[in-house]
Amino acid sequence: MFALQMKWRDEISNIGHDLKGLVDAADNYHKVLAENQKLFNEVQELKGNIRVYCRVRPFLPGQDGKTTVIDYIGENGDILITNPFKQGKDACRMFKFNKVFNTRASQVEVFSDIQPLIRSVLDGFNVCIFAYGQTGSGKTYTMSGPGTSKEDWGVNYRALNDLFYISLSRRNAFSYEVGVQMVEIYNEQVRDLLSNDIAQKRLGIWSTSQPNGLVVPDASLHPVKSTLDVLELMEIGQTNRAVGSTALNERSSRSHSILTVHVRGVDLKNGSTSRGCLHLIDLAGSERVERSEAIGDRLKEAQYINKSLSALGDVIFALAQKNAHVPYRNSKLTQVLQSSLGGQAKTLMFVQINPDTESYSETISTLKFAERVSGVELGAARSNKEGKDIKELLEQVSYLKDTISRKDMEIDQLLKDKAKSPSSSTDINDSSQQIRRLSGAAGSGEAECEDNMSDDGCSVAGTECSVGGASEATAERMQKAPSRIGRLFLTKNGQPANSKPKPRESALKPSGRTTSTGSQATGGGSSVKPPKRR
Repeated sequence: MFALQMKWRDEISNIGHDLKGLVDAADNYHKVLAENQKLFNEVQELKGNIRVYCRVRPFLPGQDGKTTVIDYIGENGDILITNPFKQGKDACRMFKFNKVFNTRASQVEVFSDIQPLIRSVLDGFNVCIFAYGQTGSGKTYTMSGPGTSKEDWGVNYRALNDLFYISLSRRNAFSYEVGVQMVEIYNEQVRDLLSNDIAQKRLGIWSTSQPNGLVVPDASLHPVKSTLDVLELMEIGQTNRAVGSTALNERSSRSHSILTVHVRGVDLKNGSTSRGCLHLIDLAGSERVERSEAIGDRLKEAQYINKSLSALGDVIFALAQKNAHVPYRNSKLTQVLQSSLGGQAKTLMFVQINPDTESYSETISTLKFAERVSGVELGAARSNKEGKDIKELLEQVSYLKDTISRKDMEIDQLLKDKAKSPSSSTDINDSSQQIRRLSGAAGSGEAECEDNMSDDGCSVAGTECSVGGASEATAERMQKAPSRIGRLFLTKNGQPANSKPKPRESALKPSGRTTSTGSQATGGGSSVKPPKRR
């Protein structure tokens, strides 16, 4: 009996030793897994891949008895989906993303994983975060949250709150200005959700990058100083957003909501500026009309929603295949997302899925789309920073553009006023041609300056200068050259304002026999000699 007890003790001791080894191995495994995930994210950062985070919506009250299609969720971004209508190995399908949040994940956990991405906006990067999934899968909950308490805040509120916190901590070194826009795309019409006249105003989209980073420049831009300002604006936007009731969702979003945060920072030490944009997009849910039982206006809305999401799928497919032509113009949604999907931006997609077996086909379609998105390489993101010298040159270019525009208007006005005076028409034409030649010269110098701006060098009207690493003498010439160009446009006939007018010949050209008339130069007081006879 004693020997048997000793044997059991030895076996228990061995089992405990083995368990300790397994615990240590599990800890090491998790450490290696975390390191691999970090390296994987760094590789994706360099490639510019679109990050894809999957979030599984929990069952709603009253759905406790339903079965789920989610069979397994791994810590490394794996998710296993089981087909309830099949048996065997063909019934399971594995998907892999950057991160998968299970049904117990809180709003705080979700935001903590994307926080570094959002903070890069303050460093001059463009960031886009959008939620995709079928209707009723929790997209609006993830992006906006119910708003009942701070713990339930979605990505939108937390992102802006975090930006204000960081800008406050950097106030001794940087000065930041934050502005907010909020628009929706409803039935292929862009509407300003923060405008008092939302029903009347229809907005246009700029497909090219604007100097201030605005994609919808006519939408109202509201400066904000605190999180409280943001809460008030977003409450207005959510109230104005189009929602409707369907068989799948009592409060179904019938439009794509786009919250854009513009951040402009100034380095208080060297005067350099940075500009970043954060696009937070809550897409309307894709839906099957036979399941949503949409009729009338709901049916029309569903058709527009599915059309725009289909256009987004075409763009993603073209980007994944690296096609030369990407069909951004097929939808207002893809036009807005062009700056984020076309490169030089950090982009993240939340793919929201419903675990219910009745939504299996929609879940598989959503995950297939997300898998395709994760393979898109946008290239490394670029920071939008401008040095002090570059800023001054851009201001000078803008001044020259305004001057050219004013002179063109003066020329047109002179031609209209003097059209009935034949004696001075030739003089006016000569003057207008001379001014236009000078305008063209300045325009070519401006073009060279803009072309070479990325290489930290510029050429303004034939004067070469180096922005980075230039000597003081070179910097002085760089400042003087644009001012000399500007003086060319300050008087008529191409004469500088600070020089005495030169005598000019008569506007009447000799024809056949030569005749001359003595005329006084404007302001000079000297007579003009007649031209010699040939």
